[in-house]
Amino acid sequence: MKKLISICFLLLTVIACKKPNPIEIINTDLTGRIYKDTTLTADKEWILDGRVSIMPGYTLTIEPGTIIKAKGGTGANSTCLIITDGAKINAIGTANEPIIFTSILENTSPESRGLWGGLLILGSAKGRFPGEVEQLQIEGIPANDEVGLYGGTNDHYNAGTLSYVSIRHGGSDIGEGNEINGLTLACLGDCTTINNIEVMSNADDGIEFFGGTVNVENVLVWACADDFIDIDQGYSGTINNLLLIPDYVSDHVIEADGGEGSYNPNFTITNCNMLDTIFWPAYVHFRDGAAGYLSYQGNCDFHYDQGVNVLVDTVTTINNENDFNWTNYSLFY
Repeated sequence: MKKLISICFLLLTVIACKKPNPIEIINTDLTGRIYKDTTLTADKEWILDGRVSIMPGYTLTIEPGTIIKAKGGTGANSTCLIITDGAKINAIGTANEPIIFTSILENTSPESRGLWGGLLILGSAKGRFPGEVEQLQIEGIPANDEVGLYGGTNDHYNAGTLSYVSIRHGGSDIGEGNEINGLTLACLGDCTTINNIEVMSNADDGIEFFGGTVNVENVLVWACADDFIDIDQGYSGTINNLLLIPDYVSDHVIEADGGEGSYNPNFTITNCNMLDTIFWPAYVHFRDGAAGYLSYQGNCDFHYDQGVNVLVDTVTTINNENDFNWTNYSLFY
């Protein structure tokens, strides 16, 4: 009996002293230039740190329900995510599991703006640039960083898919008068898919289009401090079903420029609901050379510069608020 007890004690001692298998620590920080296909999963918290660039030839995939939190950074080191010309993003959320880009700071309110940069997607569709050049450096990225180049001749350029994505509290200032938009779409082609997008509380523009032919559908922009939709450099796609909700700090709900060279196609904005708030009227500014079409509902004050060729129609009713029940806006109002 004593021998049996001794054997059992020895076995227990060996088991107790055995080293456990090492736990794999997964680094969920994203930083610098990424030269591989990368997938962000919903079971981890992902942190953007500094200027993060998905390099040409590689794809960033983001699963439904994933939350990406961004550190702030200052000046040229402000945190942002760049999908470079030649890279792709496949960020496909759902109404029940949207993908969220936000600040690493917790408990942010609609008044919290400029806490990080934003999301920039660059392509090689056509734009209208000064001097008839084919490429430019995107605003918000230092001029000496070649990852910021965009423009070309491929109007069917495919940068991937962005669907059910919420972008919050961005717009950090990298230099005087040089902020980052919540979502920058630069020379994307019509094979890129973008729909069901929310941009809230950005310190600069909500969404800015620089040239390109990409079509965008189901857009909510609210509580931003500059323009909500900004069109530049010969954008010629269609933006359909918008809900734009101004705040007391907002500038224009829509600002549209003509191109900066000889190429000047028409943009199209349809079913734009400018929601009635206490900060009305909303302002739309068509700047020199703007050309296109807008159909809208709401109390709006229009400003026209010289050389504008934009047809404006009013729509009796646009009931699109229920389209955006998945967004952060539904939690505040």
